[in-house]
Amino acid sequence: MIPLRHEGPLDWLAWDGVSPVVWRTPDPGRGKRASLAETLLSRLAQAPVTLARSATGQPKVASPPGWYLGIAGRGDMCLIAAARRPIAVDRETLDDAPPLWDMLTSAEAQAVRAAPDPSRAWLRRWTIKEAHAKLIGDPRRIAAEAIETRMIDDCEATAHGEGVSHCWTRDRDGAIETVAIWA
Repeated sequence: MIPLRHEGPLDWLAWDGVSPVVWRTPDPGRGKRASLAETLLSRLAQAPVTLARSATGQPKVASPPGWYLGIAGRGDMCLIAAARRPIAVDRETLDDAPPLWDMLTSAEAQAVRAAPDPSRAWLRRWTIKEAHAKLIGDPRRIAAEAIETRMIDDCEATAHGEGVSHCWTRDRDGAIETVAIWA
C-alpha cells in the first residue's frame, strides 16, 4: 500500500482511514519530534496516545495497540510516519561528501556508478538501506552492505536483508526522503 505523503498543517490532512501516513514538517528538534508523532497518531487513531522507547531507543507506540511510528530528521525538516503495520523513514540532506562504496553491494555500486548523478543515486540507496534497517529494529545491528536494494523506478524500490521491505523514495528540497514498509 503506497503511503500518503502530507505536508502542512494536520488540519489539511485528507486521510482515507487505511493508508500509512508520512508527514513532512519543519523539524522542531530531536527532543520535540515525539510530540509531533503523538499529535499525528492521535489524529489518525482518534484516541489518546502513549509513546515509549524500544530497547534501542527508537520511539514506539505503547497505546493504542496496533499502531507503528517512524521518525527521522535531518536539516530543517523531519518525517513522522504512522501506520497499522511496521513503518520506518529516513531523510538525508544532499552534500558534497563522496559516496562510501563499501556500503553497497557490487550490483548496487555498478548501478550507482552508471547513474547520471552518482552521489545522488548513492544517497538514495543509503536512505533505503537505513529505513530498512530501522524496520529490523536496530539500524546499527545490520551492516549496510548486507542489505540489497533493488530500484523499481525513480521512486519505488525494495530492500532485502533479514526480510523484505517495499520502499518509496523522493528527492525533495535538497534531501532524499524514504519510507519503508514490510513487504
